[in-house]
Amino acid sequence: MATFSKNQIIPASPMLIPDMADAIRMEFQRDGYEVNVERLYGGGQDISITKGGIFKAVLGLKTALKVSLQPRGNSVLFEANVGIFGQQVIPTMIMLFVTWPVLITQIWGLVQQSKMDDRALNAALSVVNSQPSTASSSASAFCPNCGKPVPAEAHFCPHCGSKV
Repeated sequence: MATFSKNQIIPASPMLIPDMADAIRMEFQRDGYEVNVERLYGGGQDISITKGGIFKAVLGLKTALKVSLQPRGNSVLFEANVGIFGQQVIPTMIMLFVTWPVLITQIWGLVQQSKMDDRALNAALSVVNSQPSTASSSASAFCPNCGKPVPAEAHFCPHCGSKV
């Protein structure tokens, strides 16, 4: 079970997946997170990000994020999930019955974790943005939903209809 989930198609070559995973790893390691990167068959990579010991896990302050980068045609599927089952739900229920002030720390922990997926996505996008541009002048943006090129003046994607 996940509390927060972010899925986005990144219009970039799947060849950039290792660089994206490395950028995400470095982004979180410099703040003291434990980061494990696992290569998957098919060219994808899974990244597990955790921080906090047993004491923080009991209080619900242990952070956990799983990022998956998967090739999808000529783009990359970014999926980030902050899991709470077994890490936040059980401690929350225990603390709810024991003492209610600790519930505040549970909520604060969840709020902090909700920002982790945005940090991971920004780290992956920084790799894409650092690449030399090969896009034509008529398509300066990509749809955040389907990843296809969108004309610069468009407000909606001509392929899937999503707001740009």
